[in-house]
Amino acid sequence: MMEQRTPEWFAARCGKVTASRLADVMARTKSGYAASRQNYMAELICQRLTGKLEEGFSNAAMIRGTELEPVAREMYALNEFDAEITEVGLIDHPTIPGFAASPDGLVNDDGLVEIKCPNTWTHLETLKNWRAKTPVPAADARSDDVHRA
Repeated sequence: MMEQRTPEWFAARCGKVTASRLADVMARTKSGYAASRQNYMAELICQRLTGKLEEGFSNAAMIRGTELEPVAREMYALNEFDAEITEVGLIDHPTIPGFAASPDGLVNDDGLVEIKCPNTWTHLETLKNWRAKTPVPAADARSDDVHRA
């Protein structure tokens, strides 16, 4: 099985609509499709014509996420009672040609995991907002078995 971020993986993604860019495919404005859709379509056409991918965007947060991904994957497996997580490269859509995804792992026989490692501020805001919107029932609040995301 191919590994993500390898030359083989980049070659396999070339010219395909990927899950990470699906928002660009679906983007709309009041007057029609957004410019990001047109830009992505142009990128895909260029990839299909040349067989080459242009170098993608990267920033410190993305690099941090990539570095923390193995630890987060292991923590997920432990928190899910030793779930078996299989790392995968690119998975082509079973019925839509030219569409694919690179999940961060397949879980057991019927699931997948997409890992996000937000910076501390974003993580705290998520927890704060989750707690405000998702009250823990009184009976569960005393239990040692309560699991929170």
